[in-house]
Amino acid sequence: MVRETGGRTVSRPVFRDRPDLDMTVTDAETVAGMKAADRLTRAARALSLGYVRQAREDGRTWHEIGDALGLADRAEPDEPIAYAAFNHVTQGHREPSFSWTCSACHRTVIDYGPAAGPPVDAETRHADDCARLTATMAAWNAEWEAEAE
Repeated sequence: MVRETGGRTVSRPVFRDRPDLDMTVTDAETVAGMKAADRLTRAARALSLGYVRQAREDGRTWHEIGDALGLADRAEPDEPIAYAAFNHVTQGHREPSFSWTCSACHRTVIDYGPAAGPPVDAETRHADDCARLTATMAAWNAEWEAEAE
């Protein structure tokens, strides 16, 4: 990748603590390597966010997304995995939100995450008669009722 983008390569000792062995490897020059690694990191994040967007469009919950991303072990103590997932996806956003297209009403939804309250408040811009939002609200209400019992 470094060579293809015009970056330089250098020869480095295979074993840093034993340069006397005269065994070398071709590697990216440090600045070119950092640039290439940063481009890869940004490309991987964009790809990951694209799949998160598709997961939300497919009806996956923030909890399921957090599970898939392996965030259970990285969440703050007492932080629900759904919150950790949303925070992970929106990190660096000044006003955390995530947009996706509702598969039922075909509107662009602005999702403010699970901490924003009931889905009717957290997922804005659904159509007034959106079947998915209605079903999501019913599931959310059932979950709250089950916890109250």
